[in-house]
Amino acid sequence: MAFLSIHTMTGDADDLLARKQRHMDPVVERLAPRHGAILSITSATDEGIITVNLWQSAEGAAAFSREPEALQAQKDSGLPMPSSFQRFTDATVTYYRDTQG
Repeated sequence: MAFLSIHTMTGDADDLLARKQRHMDPVVERLAPRHGAILSITSATDEGIITVNLWQSAEGAAAFSREPEALQAQKDSGLPMPSSFQRFTDATVTYYRDTQG
C-alpha cells in the first residue's frame, strides 16, 4: 500500500504555481525521492491549486515534511497553509502504460 495526500490552496492560481515552482519544487525534487516520494501532480483549479502526492509510506512523507530545507522553502515561498488536506494510508497504485507501442 502507498500513502496518498491531497491538498488544496486557495488564491490566484498563477501566483500560487509560480511561488511553488520557484521555492518548493527545486527542494522537493532533490529531497523527496530519498524519503520515498513516488509522484506529485499539481494543477490550477477555479479556487487556486490542488496537489496530489504519492509516497511509499506515511512515515516517509512525514520525514520529508520535517526536513529543515523543506521547511525553509515553505517559509520563503510565502504560500498559504492548505485550505484542505486529506491523507489516505492505504492507497492502491496501478501503473498504466501503452504496451502496444
